[in-house]
Amino acid sequence: MITLHFFYNYEKPICEKFQIIPVRFTKNLCQRVRDLNLKQQRKKKKKERGKYRSYSLSLKICALKWIEEGIDDRTISNKLDIPLKNIRRWKKQGPFRKQGCGRKSIDLEMEQKLAQWCHETIRNTNKRVSRAMIQTQALKMIKQGVDFKASKGWTDKFVRKYKLIRNKRISKL
Repeated sequence: MITLHFFYNYEKPICEKFQIIPVRFTKNLCQRVRDLNLKQQRKKKKKERGKYRSYSLSLKICALKWIEEGIDDRTISNKLDIPLKNIRRWKKQGPFRKQGCGRKSIDLEMEQKLAQWCHETIRNTNKRVSRAMIQTQALKMIKQGVDFKASKGWTDKFVRKYKLIRNKRISKL
């Protein structure tokens, strides 16, 4: 419980920590004490984790160059607004991602055959391949007994992975 002391000098704060300047006695003292207790409780709460952020390779390399120049990790962290843990990890492992990270594809051979099929149909017919065509062809090519759904998310990642640009035609070689 915080005790408040009232003085007649209204210009000076009562407590330097909270910067409380007493107001006339007509204010509700209990409400003021409750507000101070809430502020203290909020400060004691553990900070919640924010969103995950990804950093570009050039930013990682820039941070590592500053480390080589002799700048402290904490100052780099404050300047670039990057958590200190990330900078220390980049110092140990380097700026590149670990090999083999991420979700593995269900059937890599099927994906490669499907990408080859897409390139061939684009070159032969000189027309665009729609995402619905990619999904139906993927369901035809998948092995029996494999739990696979050619979802919209899978199709988007497939198009991005094999650089199948939807709005442009791939020129004939």
